[in-house]
Amino acid sequence: MSDIDNNKNGNSNKGRIRSGFEDDRTFKPDKYDIKRLSQDEEDGRIAGGARNVAATLFLRGYEEAVYEKQEDRLIEWAKDNHCLFTIQDIEDEFGIEIFDDLQRKYGAESPSSGTESCIYQYDDNHLLKVMRYNVFDTKPLGFLDNRIALHNYLFPGTSYELIGICRRGKVGKFSFVLKQPYIIGTRPTQYEIHKEMTKDNMFVRDFLEETTYYSKDYIIRDLHTGNWIKGKNGKMYCIDPAPSFNISRNYKKI
Repeated sequence: MSDIDNNKNGNSNKGRIRSGFEDDRTFKPDKYDIKRLSQDEEDGRIAGGARNVAATLFLRGYEEAVYEKQEDRLIEWAKDNHCLFTIQDIEDEFGIEIFDDLQRKYGAESPSSGTESCIYQYDDNHLLKVMRYNVFDTKPLGFLDNRIALHNYLFPGTSYELIGICRRGKVGKFSFVLKQPYIIGTRPTQYEIHKEMTKDNMFVRDFLEETTYYSKDYIIRDLHTGNWIKGKNGKMYCIDPAPSFNISRNYKKI
């Protein structure tokens, strides 16, 4: 069995959220031309799915708007595209935040929910995360740029896909609903994380904060052991980092 379990049976109980998301995947997000970030970084946005690209495009003209305006704009987009959910919608379809079944099945360490996100089992191969944006970002667009596009570019093995928007969630009144591969493995040590981040001289550790690393282009925060999984083959997977740019970035308009 691989680190990412490719059980083709999956979960046959497809509800409104699963079915609507999979129908949307027939769209071709690469037909959209967004040049807000570099081309390689924008490929990370495309990897986040058609809804991720569409949500970013819907904020065109709102790049400098205050966070409330961006939230209202994305709620309008989600309503129009049938991907605005409540936490009750999610728990009706995916159950409560339980990973006991996965842990018993694979003997793996389970992801844990926290103040930033609630985590559910999407199917045998994926997680569903309901994640607030304002722990590390100040506006929704910053989350789309950093936590999805940049994450997917830097850590493609654990890429996020945007499923929709959640209102009245457990971790805030506005949250993003994301799908991510479920990695089978164990928690690495902080030393193993350090070796992974500094190999090939890619990143340097912040001397004041051992869970923060930086390069000339990026800062990646929150790299503690709870945000990594070491796969059965020894490969390291970063599952929930907080990347951002290390320079005064002149963002282009959407």
